[in-house]
Amino acid sequence: MKTGLTGKQKQQFFRDGYIVIRNAVPEPITRKAVALISARLPENEHRLLVPPELATHEDILSLFNDTCLARIMDSEMGPYPAVISSQVAVTPPFNTLGGRPSPHVDGSWSGAIPGRADEIDAARGRPKDASRYFGENDNRRGSNDGQLWQDPDQTISLGSYTALVGVALNDQRQPGNGQFAVLEGMHEAVEAAFRMQRDSGGPIGPEGPGWPRIKVTKSGGTFLNGLPEIVRNKAAQAAKNAATLDGWPWPGLTPVLLNQGDAVIALHSCPHTSTPNHGPNPRMNIYFRIRRLREGNPHEGTRRVGHGVSDHPDRGYFGQFLKYPPSYNPWEISVAKLCDHWSEWDGMQEIVAAATP
Repeated sequence: MKTGLTGKQKQQFFRDGYIVIRNAVPEPITRKAVALISARLPENEHRLLVPPELATHEDILSLFNDTCLARIMDSEMGPYPAVISSQVAVTPPFNTLGGRPSPHVDGSWSGAIPGRADEIDAARGRPKDASRYFGENDNRRGSNDGQLWQDPDQTISLGSYTALVGVALNDQRQPGNGQFAVLEGMHEAVEAAFRMQRDSGGPIGPEGPGWPRIKVTKSGGTFLNGLPEIVRNKAAQAAKNAATLDGWPWPGLTPVLLNQGDAVIALHSCPHTSTPNHGPNPRMNIYFRIRRLREGNPHEGTRRVGHGVSDHPDRGYFGQFLKYPPSYNPWEISVAKLCDHWSEWDGMQEIVAAATP
């Protein structure tokens, strides 16, 4: 059983922001998970989040906890709280997901937005009638199980973790079959955007400098913006020079081609997206959101945080504010980690040091 990354894999991880682990999960474990999901999901329905009895089922959690993935994360990242939940992501066959893929950095609010440009304050990308969309107390909770702001003082609008670990439960080696996809190599641009926001006085995340929460299209429409402007512009330029891949209509967006039992590990700062499934078979992936253990945090390992599924573990999974001692400021620590993502990876320090001028 693998226990860590090779030197070559570490170099690739450092360069690209993600790494594929082939044959990470033995077939008996994937078979149990597939049987469990297939028996519970209705046909012809797109469900990214399934009921808790699946997300927390031992046969699902076994994909991480009882495989080399747990050991690799411990070896290369470091200690982390117990994984108690997951995201079960199923895309049915011939499902377009409503349009084009939308690469993003995890942790932002998502919900209904105004449909016209004249309803948006362009500077922050915020609805002019904010209470209609965000509620009267938008510092406390948005919609769709998301938070507009992580802290009461509205200094950070993005939840975060260390790495996304995804396991494929079926063959996804043919482009266009619902692959998890990434903006390869854009993790450093994301980190640079966070640093710019911090150095400009914040906030950090959407509605902070260089990151309007809602953007206006050339035709006057709107869309929820999952990327800082510096990253969006850099990704657009990279797409112009990207090689064409047969069966893949989105240049610049890299499909992660996985077989059953393969896994992907991606930095939180590596922009990613689900993609339409044009194939005849459902796409089944299980995702685990892992955050490096933070000393002094009294909520590490508590079930209210939902470690393994939550992208905002400084708050309770259902949006509740948690109490912290005066000696521990979760918001300052999260901002520091967003601005230095490799600081949470023990096994990557030699690679990072060699690349630092």
